[in-house]
Amino acid sequence: MKLGRLFGILAILGGGYVTYMGYEMMQTTGSVFKFVIAAPVFVLIGIAMLFFPGGDITTAESRNKTKDPKAWINEAPKSHKIVWLVAGVVGFIISMNLFKI
Repeated sequence: MKLGRLFGILAILGGGYVTYMGYEMMQTTGSVFKFVIAAPVFVLIGIAMLFFPGGDITTAESRNKTKDPKAWINEAPKSHKIVWLVAGVVGFIISMNLFKI
């Protein structure tokens, strides 16, 4: 498994959980903490990382230190970085509309 895909899965799980907590908080109390804005951003960046995983490094190479773990972002093509940026911006727009901040 590529390291970028692992980071994508972790971002989706973490962002999904925080999005759920923020949405439930908004429904019950009518307010939400400002840090919850980042949750949809993480979900969409995670989805983007599944399809555009960045540099060519596997989890085994990262664990064994045969390649620098930063290689997944340093060796990523510009197209992957652009997709990650667009996903983050779209996630921010969605969070502003979803949480009405």
